[in-house]
Amino acid sequence: MSSEVGGIIKRIYPDSKVISVRRFKKGGINQTYDIRLEDRSLVLRIYPKDLWKVKKENYLYGLLEKRIKVPVPKVIKTGRNFILMSKVEGKELPVKDKVLVRKAGELLAKIHSINFPDYGWIINKEIKPRYKVWADFIDYDLSLKFMKIPGKYSYLKERIKEILEDNKGLLNVKGKPSLLHKDYHSSHIITKEGEITGIIDLEWAISGHNEFDVAKSCSWMFDKKPELERTFLQGYLRYGSLSKIFAERKKLYSLIVLLSSLSFSYECRNLKWCVYNLRKLKRAVNEYN
Repeated sequence: MSSEVGGIIKRIYPDSKVISVRRFKKGGINQTYDIRLEDRSLVLRIYPKDLWKVKKENYLYGLLEKRIKVPVPKVIKTGRNFILMSKVEGKELPVKDKVLVRKAGELLAKIHSINFPDYGWIINKEIKPRYKVWADFIDYDLSLKFMKIPGKYSYLKERIKEILEDNKGLLNVKGKPSLLHKDYHSSHIITKEGEITGIIDLEWAISGHNEFDVAKSCSWMFDKKPELERTFLQGYLRYGSLSKIFAERKKLYSLIVLLSSLSFSYECRNLKWCVYNLRKLKRAVNEYN
């Protein structure tokens, strides 16, 4: 246990004995710990940078719990660079369980029922920068991601820009911006005894187009599993809605997601993920040839 983790726990629970501390392997930038005390289980997230994410996650967990009763961790304490929460007990969503997959779709639609006046990143408790048009935010967001990908892939970046230009009509969306989880996959959907007991990890949440979130979830969880994707979408449509051109948008949004994943891989300097995401991105680009 690091001195920082020990110090935080000691300040908040001075009379409790720490049974175990385990750092989760996942997470390229932030540090997340599973902490067991004598009488409770906790999760501690430490943010070495991007300190605004402390207020952001605290705000969004509260918003989900109060507005739509989505099961989320209870925030116990926040500090300058950390958030301490109750641990949601259970295991990640088993994507072969049709009942739970349908419930996961229903919950995502409920999350999307929270609306904002503008599109953009959620910084602390605000939308920054703010955009009235979804396509304008996508242009801004991708311009930053393109910059993080090495120049030796300029041919690939130019081809992706051509694809985006050819399909820009798909980014013309109507309706209010929605709260997007933006990382809604099995690891962040916790289940126990046939129920979803918690939705976790909101650090990447944005205000955006609901179909972007749905497309990303389908790509990440149900790639090559069309039957389960249909089940997920059936659950989603119980409380949400999708356009008639969702299938076309899904293809474009999946390409954008892969571009973002490659950019993040380079930001984290993770060579293994760079190679993996580059291969998948090239394959997605070739589908437009």
